[in-house]
Amino acid sequence: MWVVFKKAKSGLAYFKGDKVDMPEELAKGLMEDGYVAAAEADQVESDLPVDLPGRASLIKGGLVTKSQVLDARHVLTDVPGIGSITASQIIKQLTEE
Repeated sequence: MWVVFKKAKSGLAYFKGDKVDMPEELAKGLMEDGYVAAAEADQVESDLPVDLPGRASLIKGGLVTKSQVLDARHVLTDVPGIGSITASQIIKQLTEE
């Protein structure tokens, strides 16, 4: 379920304005506590290049900006759909821009 954070939550690595896809059960709990609001997948704004390998997987995993991806460069293979070759291609493309 796509959500947008209204405020940061201790124990989660997200900040106000971050848009992420998370399990529905977790999202509903955060909504009830006032931390997030529902968002549509097409409302997610990303500065990732449209031709970036694995772009959809990155966005679905909550990495929607270049800086988020580069900050997570050492754990990109933890994102479902991103293997070591794709991770290398992503880092190469983003650092050469």
